[in-house]
Amino acid sequence: MKVKKYVGPSMRDALEKMKKDLGTGAVILGSRKISRGGFLDFLGKEMFEVTATTEENILVDHKRTAKTGSPADSHISVTVGDNGPVVQSSRAEFSGLIKDTLAEVKPLSTGSFGSGRAYPNSSESGRVLLLHDELKDLKSAVGEMAEQIKYQRMPSLPPVLKDIYKKLVNIELEEKIAGDLIQSVLARFSESEYSQPEKVEKCLIEEISRMINVAKPTPMRENSPLVIVLTGPSGTGKTTSLAKLATNKKFYGGKKVAMLTADTYRVAATQQLGTFSEIADIPMEIVHSPRDITKLLKRHRDKEVILIDTAGGSQFNEKMLGELKNLLQAADPDEVHLVLSVNTKPKDMAHTIKRFRTGKNMRLLLTKFDETLTFGSIVSVARNSEIPLSFLTFGQEVPEDIEAADPVKIAKLVVNNVF
Repeated sequence: MKVKKYVGPSMRDALEKMKKDLGTGAVILGSRKISRGGFLDFLGKEMFEVTATTEENILVDHKRTAKTGSPADSHISVTVGDNGPVVQSSRAEFSGLIKDTLAEVKPLSTGSFGSGRAYPNSSESGRVLLLHDELKDLKSAVGEMAEQIKYQRMPSLPPVLKDIYKKLVNIELEEKIAGDLIQSVLARFSESEYSQPEKVEKCLIEEISRMINVAKPTPMRENSPLVIVLTGPSGTGKTTSLAKLATNKKFYGGKKVAMLTADTYRVAATQQLGTFSEIADIPMEIVHSPRDITKLLKRHRDKEVILIDTAGGSQFNEKMLGELKNLLQAADPDEVHLVLSVNTKPKDMAHTIKRFRTGKNMRLLLTKFDETLTFGSIVSVARNSEIPLSFLTFGQEVPEDIEAADPVKIAKLVVNNVF
């Protein structure tokens, strides 16, 4: 099998030479550091060497082996790199080094070190360190190649836009959405305008804000209360969000409000809402079953707004989801707000939406904006779920830390992660 070696001052340079020579069909057989300039390592210059061949050569070698019954000999046909002598060892010697080192590192007897782990002695430490460096270099090379493969969909982009694309993906914006955004910028501006951050930033804000739908609040009625239910996993801030909505004058503060809680699993939740009820002078009732919902809605039919808190739980909890479904059927709410924390992983958030989806008057209430650094997942979730956003919360203060969802503000948060 014909094998070539590529030498460069860095692993990236060696890989570039390999790709230029062998193309996309290159197969890496190994990599290592070498010393150039003399027989003693400390007199030579440290270089990086990649040994490679092509898929075609491997197939030919396999066919030859199948015919003869023995593997064909491999030989180095050429070393691609700067001129000068190279201090190098054969693949057999390097393979022997690995085997010898592994054979020499023997388990210690159980003693002060405890569990009989293998520790190299001083004579072996040099070889172990050499192997460690080799593995580290190989890991770095693989990482570079993976990075190139990850973004190979954007080979023709100008460097400025490719960098923005990478940053969008790194803040957990879905790759397809990031690609759509970059294509919009590419279509709108000339090449000379890409390097003007203000124009690109403004364009991204406009495009992202178009991807986010916002729910309009349901108009108040004269003869019957507006019924609003908050659902979602535990720990997302449903109870606190309900308290903010009940007292913030931009929303339902100042209206005739009643609060119901069906979260009887957590004593703390009932106590929390009860304490708040006393402070805010808002009536609060506990719901034990769907029948209670019907009675309590009649009892508070003189109110303008009835806010209902529900028990939180895992999206895998079938019993809880069944009870929630029965409660929603009994309440027949005007709005159902699924409360999600923005610091949840995007895939978990998407799965939670799928499990809690009601299909009727549903909105997303997003919490804990003050507890995350990246906001790309918000755009992905909002666009893919096609569920409008209602409110955003960004702290524990009641009633201040809540506001209506604003697509432009969310888009600016996302873009601020990039610029």
